[in-house]
Amino acid sequence: MLHENDRKILQEIQRDATLSLKELSERLAMSQSTVWRRIQDLEASGVITGRVTLVDPTHVGLTVCCLVQVNIVEHKANVRRAFERFVADADAVLQCFAITGGHDYTLIVRTRTVEEYENFLMNDLLAHPSVATTATHLALRQHKNTTILPC
Repeated sequence: MLHENDRKILQEIQRDATLSLKELSERLAMSQSTVWRRIQDLEASGVITGRVTLVDPTHVGLTVCCLVQVNIVEHKANVRRAFERFVADADAVLQCFAITGGHDYTLIVRTRTVEEYENFLMNDLLAHPSVATTATHLALRQHKNTTILPC
């Protein structure tokens, strides 16, 4: 269980990771040393896994977003590992979820054009020996996108 102060710290740094220690401690009415120590503890315990800069995909030309459902050829561990390694190395794949239901995985894929997605689909994804079938859903519009978890 997280302490209430840890939750407050997480909420603030999820909204703006560029806050200085001074600004953060002022917002939370805590000493800088306490905030620093709590952040160090949250990192050491694996609650905080990294710090990143978020980039708007449309501003860098990645306007095509596809949700791709994938079925693999069989569910042996080596086949799953091979697929998961492929996905980890594929720059176009932003997220990969192992799922329940009628498919094995769902991927979030971003490309510049539909043709670029088609190339990825035909020459990379469907060509991979672990992939049996795919179903692609083209996102028309995104109504919500957040990385802020409700702590």
